[in-house]
Amino acid sequence: MRTTSEILITVDCCGTAAADNNTVTGDNDDSAHLRVGVVDGELDDGTTTTTSQVSVCQVGEGAMRRDHRSFFPPKRKLLRWLAVVGMCAVGLLLLYSVTAGSRRRHDQIRSDPDFARAVNAPQRRTNIYRKNFVKQMMQHAWINYATYAWGHNELRPNSKSGYGGSNFGEAMLGLTIVDSLDTLYLMGLHKELENATDWIKTKFNIRNAISTMSVFEANIRLLGGFLSIHALTGQKVFIEKAIDVANQLLPAFNSPNGFPWSLIEINSAQGFLYTWLGSDCVFLADVGTLHLEFAYLSEITGHPVYLNKVEKVRDLLKHAKSLEGLYPNLVDINNNNGSKCSHGVSVSVGAFGDSFYEYLSKAWLQSAGTDIEAKEMFYPAMDALEGHLLQTSASGLKYFAKLEESRALSHKMEHLACFIGGLYALSAKDSKNPTHYMQLAKDLTYTCRLSYNSTFTGLGPELFKFNEDGNPTPLVGDSRQYSLRPEVIESYYYLWKTTGDEQYRGWAWDAAQAIEKNCRTENGYTGIADVDAPNAASDNVQQSYFMAETLKYLYLIFLDVDPVPLDTWVFNTEAHPLPVIGSQPFKDAFRAWRGIEFSDQHGLVRQKESGSDRLLVEEKNHLPEYILGNSSVCDQRSPISLFFLLFLLLLIHRFNDDVL
Repeated sequence: MRTTSEILITVDCCGTAAADNNTVTGDNDDSAHLRVGVVDGELDDGTTTTTSQVSVCQVGEGAMRRDHRSFFPPKRKLLRWLAVVGMCAVGLLLLYSVTAGSRRRHDQIRSDPDFARAVNAPQRRTNIYRKNFVKQMMQHAWINYATYAWGHNELRPNSKSGYGGSNFGEAMLGLTIVDSLDTLYLMGLHKELENATDWIKTKFNIRNAISTMSVFEANIRLLGGFLSIHALTGQKVFIEKAIDVANQLLPAFNSPNGFPWSLIEINSAQGFLYTWLGSDCVFLADVGTLHLEFAYLSEITGHPVYLNKVEKVRDLLKHAKSLEGLYPNLVDINNNNGSKCSHGVSVSVGAFGDSFYEYLSKAWLQSAGTDIEAKEMFYPAMDALEGHLLQTSASGLKYFAKLEESRALSHKMEHLACFIGGLYALSAKDSKNPTHYMQLAKDLTYTCRLSYNSTFTGLGPELFKFNEDGNPTPLVGDSRQYSLRPEVIESYYYLWKTTGDEQYRGWAWDAAQAIEKNCRTENGYTGIADVDAPNAASDNVQQSYFMAETLKYLYLIFLDVDPVPLDTWVFNTEAHPLPVIGSQPFKDAFRAWRGIEFSDQHGLVRQKESGSDRLLVEEKNHLPEYILGNSSVCDQRSPISLFFLLFLLLLIHRFNDDVL
């Protein structure tokens, strides 16, 4: 959003003075103007304008006519007059920064100007066009969802109807609404966000779920979505909904060993396993992808119950790895040592394992470097994966194979696994060999790029293998489909953020055009059945993650100033940004909910117990009940700015008699 403030101070020598944006008022043409422009980055198409009123004393008629000898005042008074005007301008700009600089306003987005890339004018215009193109894609998806499926979980574009979704049943949980909240905010779609917020306030209730739902999906989409939009806006309704969702998910941890059940029936508070998976087994990704949301919620509220649950899960998972340091895709929910299941044990960075590794790295980043255990689990795990699963095709392409239960390697790569390039890029800085990590990030992302670039549609398949030449090619059957997935674009985003290489923006633009050409319908966007066929059949589902992840990453990659910079925000696996603990965005969210300023005396502290590797959780300042408060209008700099502004006003008053 391009935030522009243009202040026009009009001094009319015949007795009137005004400040306006577009017009000048006065009794004649002899008006002196001072125009001050303020530009705060290219983030959106909206414009915020500040106007001011100033007053001047009247002078005798004709005293300041251009042909009058006293038109130019004495030098000393002229200098003082210029000083006063300058101080007025500076004061007004400071006042603007205080009143209009709040991150809590919907018409502005917190940005990181230090990360702005120096781009030439043609490239900047290109980026503006592309981000507006993606914004239009979001509007098309949203308008059709709102028209034909409002309140339903997802949209069926071809049939113009709502869709429950297999992970949530047929309950009217508004999954697309929750998943889209932060995307709407970041794109500056304020009217759409207002309508979504009204629905959340009046209609959303997780108890409307009438069947079992995935604990994993409810966490990353519902809980993650509410926590993110609260951090961005400060509106307490969202954190209240987040707390309610988390509390309804807590019974899922009432299993024999503390691993959460795969499914939960909200109204009965009963947990279940997937019947098709076999007894006693839960997915590594399901139990290992809860930490960011639950830990963050404990830090914001000051209640350790959420963090305690996921710390228990991590303690169990530490014992699940093999002698080679590999973590199995299935773990036993009955075994108190958190060991692998007795059957179906494979290892991969694709489905069933992927986000476990992602959340180890991001827990370290989210904690601002205090969650040492996450770091000490993550990097050895990646070393083990490299040693056993990383492969090179005949053409030199890097990819991660899947280690089957038989210990044989399956030389295929899932679209879901294409997030791994971005994870390497994000984790490179804190690794022992950043150069190696960044090279792997580039190589793996390039492989996934070719899985797109080698098909008829320019979109990547659900699963691909490598042909005799060593290049990616789609498999047969359902593996040839594209379901609006974000993982490849996600890696483009992280590679762009960490390298600044424009080629990743180019690749993202290719993907956006391919989606627009092959997946857009009159009533939304759908997946396609075959990425290598012209006029492929659609799957008639507009996935909620398309709006939460795919379009969000596409939009952010074309911004020159990032509203959610990676040094203060961490994306969950559904692309919902959560603040780094202790960062300014976190402090803002903390203040918005608790009504007090965050300090080291609040929240939770992790420490090692002497003689043990178990993490303790200590609540340093227990709050018996939540303190509700409105979000602050001014940031930490506001008192200084106001004091300086008051000082300027005193100076102006001091000069008033002599100058004016």
